[in-house]
Amino acid sequence: RAIVNRPALLLLDEPLGALDLKLRRQMQIELKWIQREVGITFVHVTHDQEEAMTMADTIAVMNEGEIEQMGSPADLYDNPKTAFVANFLGQSNLIKATISGNDGDNHIVDIFGQKISLAKNRSHAVDNSIFAGIRPEKFRISRVATPFSGNVLSGGKIEDVSYIGVSTQYQVMMPWGQELMVFEQNDDAVAPFSVGEDVNISWESGFTFALRGDEDAEAGMEVEPEEIIDEDE
Repeated sequence: RAIVNRPALLLLDEPLGALDLKLRRQMQIELKWIQREVGITFVHVTHDQEEAMTMADTIAVMNEGEIEQMGSPADLYDNPKTAFVANFLGQSNLIKATISGNDGDNHIVDIFGQKISLAKNRSHAVDNSIFAGIRPEKFRISRVATPFSGNVLSGGKIEDVSYIGVSTQYQVMMPWGQELMVFEQNDDAVAPFSVGEDVNISWESGFTFALRGDEDAEAGMEVEPEEIIDEDE
């Protein structure tokens, strides 16, 4: 009924919140189809991060009444500008680090004595003190003697293994005392790893983002509802 009069903008405030998971996903597709057909801008308010990522052309992540970051789902997920956004949309490994030099378009980053490369255009830091951020699914685990490409952090030990169907979730303890989360797809390309096994972690340098080193690394992990507004145009 709301679209009969062809409004310029339609506000949807938690329209799918009362539905079960399967029906909610069906209705997400239906709403996207309706929006494309009628050509009206939908402003969709939700606290469901997956729903926002699935439906929106543009997402605004709000923190205490202010927009923390706005952009496409891919931009916010792959290149968050704050720890709040990095933690609120999915999971992130945020590692304390220092920019120690430059190499063309890249920064050289020191992580507790180990060097990695970071693209300058993916750094949102204001000085050399940073958090290096990598999403769990971007990591690759390898046994110590296995060749690797890109960035690598050595000296890890598998602390926990959780099989979750499409992927296996590993918690890897690093030499400086931080546990990193790794999601490995269950494609049988590599034999599963076991608790207590010594491993290295590698990833492509283009997957790294850098945040200010004075931020709260746990910001955004626990938030109240209505932190996301997504917009379909």
